[in-house]
Parts: sequence; structure tokens; C-alpha cells
Amino acid sequence: MRTGIYFAVTAKRNRRSTASDLSRQLSSATGMTVSRQTVYRRLGHTGLYARRPVRCVPLTATVSRLQLTWSREHALWTPQQWSCVMFSPTSPGLVCSLILAGL
Repeated sequence: MRTGIYFAVTAKRNRRSTASDLSRQLSSATGMTVSRQTVYRRLGHTGLYARRPVRCVPLTATVSRLQLTWSREHALWTPQQWSCVMFSPTSPGLVCSLILAGL
């Protein structure tokens, strides 16, 4: 039996299966022991790769309200006012971290 095809078919049936799950399933079905790394490699040869889902942190009502307030306060700023702002992407989920220089 070609284990690469077995892994591909099994992985496509259950997309949430991990390489360890597939290894255990093969072992219980055939008695053949295969490492997690071998499963991962064989799935890669068939074009199936592990994906890490992007985790989005849901905004709380407070954060959402603060962002809306901030955007309303700064909606009519001129380019001159924005030139005094330094943006810093240190806080994901927030519009930006501002360091106002002389405003």
C-alpha cells in the first residue's frame, strides 16, 4: 500500500487532522508505524502543507469605542499636523501608537 496516497486521502477527508493523528490512524489501520515527520514529508510531496490559521483578537467594546473616538478626533487633521506624528506598530489591534512631538 502506498502510504503517501493513504495520507493524502485521509487528510483531505478530515482537514483538521494533524500529522500525529494521521500517523496513529495508519498504525491502527495497518499495524505499520510511521513517524509524524514522515507523514508531514509525504503530505508535502502530494502538495498538502500545514497551515497556521491567522488568529484575530476580537475587539472589546472599550477598544472599539476608543478607536472610533480617536479616528473622529483626528479625521480633519492637516498634513502639517500629521508630520509631527511617529507611528509605531507595537500594539496590534490598535489603530496605532502615537508619539506626538510638540502638539
